[in-house]
Amino acid sequence: MNQIITPEMQEIKNLILQTVMQRSALKIEMQDWYEKHPRDNFPKMTNLILVDSTLSKLDSSYKNLWDYNNARSS
Repeated sequence: MNQIITPEMQEIKNLILQTVMQRSALKIEMQDWYEKHPRDNFPKMTNLILVDSTLSKLDSSYKNLWDYNNARSS
């Protein structure tokens, strides 16, 4: 099956990749934090929540564009 990937979709894919890498780095940092400070709150939790929210929005945007551009070719 040939998939249509528009330039906008490719840009969103790139943003998803960057966001996933940022999320992974924060998760590793959080794990390290809790190993050293088990009784304290992770100081970058707000950042992690924001990254998760951004990733969700990017995923939804990509899916909507994919559905729109590939509905006829599937």
